[in-house]
Order: sequence, then structure tokens, then C-alpha cells
Amino acid sequence: MRVDILHDDADATIEVHPEQRLVRLTWKRPIFGEAYRSVLMKVLDVVREQGTNMWLSDGRNAGPILQNDQVWTMKEFTPAVMAAGLERIAIVNSSDVLNMMAVDRMVNATPAEAPYDIAFFEDPSIAQLWLMGKARSEQHVEGPGDKGAV
Repeated sequence: MRVDILHDDADATIEVHPEQRLVRLTWKRPIFGEAYRSVLMKVLDVVREQGTNMWLSDGRNAGPILQNDQVWTMKEFTPAVMAAGLERIAIVNSSDVLNMMAVDRMVNATPAEAPYDIAFFEDPSIAQLWLMGKARSEQHVEGPGDKGAV
């Protein structure tokens, strides 16, 4: 199985699993402002350019998301993600409580017409299995406060 590493620095790694049509973002540390936004825009570019339809965001090392970054995410990034063709997004929870609260708030603010499913996980391996699993109508997806998402 081929894995292409498209971005790797002190902040994050972005890799693509072409056969699975999966992009994986691994946050390495808390980042803010332009650095945070740049990483997310690189993921969006990958989705658009490579036709990936699944996104695994591994936030175990992510820190709090500042209010300005939350506003940007909802106002600018989420509409672009909704139009990009994703079918599923798996989020591996951060150990940072403020991050979990911010992610939960942003996911809950996502419009109901979003064309993708979102689920939360503690383990990236389980998240990836979910991404490869059943279709939207065949499952129940729980939030970040629930233990073991699906």
C-alpha cells in the first residue's frame, strides 16, 4: 500500500493513501493563526487535487484552537470543505480539553446539509477502519464526549 508524504514539518504531517482515497493529517503540536490555517488549506488542496474523499485528522498532539481560528474555520474553511467532495471525516481526539471543546463546537455548527459524515475516535487505527466501513445510512455516529465513536 503506497503512502505519499506531501508535507512534513514541526507542526504537522500530511500524507495521502492514494488507493484508499484517504488524506491523513497528523498534528504534532499546538499551532495558531497562519500556521494553523496553512496546514488546513494544504489538506483542502490535497482533497481537491487528488480526489481524496476521506480525511483522518489525528489531533492527539493538538492544543487549544484560538477563537479567531475557530471563526475562520467555520466561516472560510468549512464551506470550502463542504464543496470539496469529502464523504467522511474521522477525528482522533486531542488530550487537550480546550481543543476537544473547540472541535465539538465547530462540528456541531457544521450545517446539516454537509455531504460528509464526521465521527470522533481515541485511536487512529479504529478511525481508519471506520473510514473504510459502511455508508452513512447504515450507522450511528456519536460525538467527542462518547467513548469509542461508532
